[in-house]
Amino acid sequence: MSLRRHLEKRLPQREALSNSRWLRRFAHLLHEPRLWHFGRRSVARSAGYGFALAFFPIPIHMLLVFPLAWLRRLNLPVVVGALWITNPVTWVPFFYFAYRVGLLLTGEAAQPADALPLAADWASIRAVLDQIWLPLCLGSLICGVVAGLLGYAVIDGLWRLSIMRRWRARHARP
Repeated sequence: MSLRRHLEKRLPQREALSNSRWLRRFAHLLHEPRLWHFGRRSVARSAGYGFALAFFPIPIHMLLVFPLAWLRRLNLPVVVGALWITNPVTWVPFFYFAYRVGLLLTGEAAQPADALPLAADWASIRAVLDQIWLPLCLGSLICGVVAGLLGYAVIDGLWRLSIMRRWRARHARP
């Protein structure tokens, strides 16, 4: 089974998203054919955008993904699937890695854990964010761009390799 067929079978269909109570208002926009096209370039671009957006430390990824997909004519199921590499289980490792990359780039020292106020009020959260926002945002930007470019290159390369392998197999037959 080709990668294309595998993706088409596994990802949500247009009708399922149109019937979702959260997306019902935007159902008319879901009829854009390029949002559902499973070509090599479309899938690779969509995955690249999804991987890049996954690294941005904002809690509204899912609100941004539909307008981005619609405006850039990205494959909606692929960009959503790529975006979901960050989830409640992976947030901490992803953003800690991005924070560490940001620390390397800014030359700042890591904040010791006991120096950060860890309470559940807005003042404490703001105090923590004031101390870590620059390395976190810079690291997230760099990691997002690198992840997006790598994701695009790997998916495009694997798809090309698959096409070449099928072409060689077809022409090797007597």
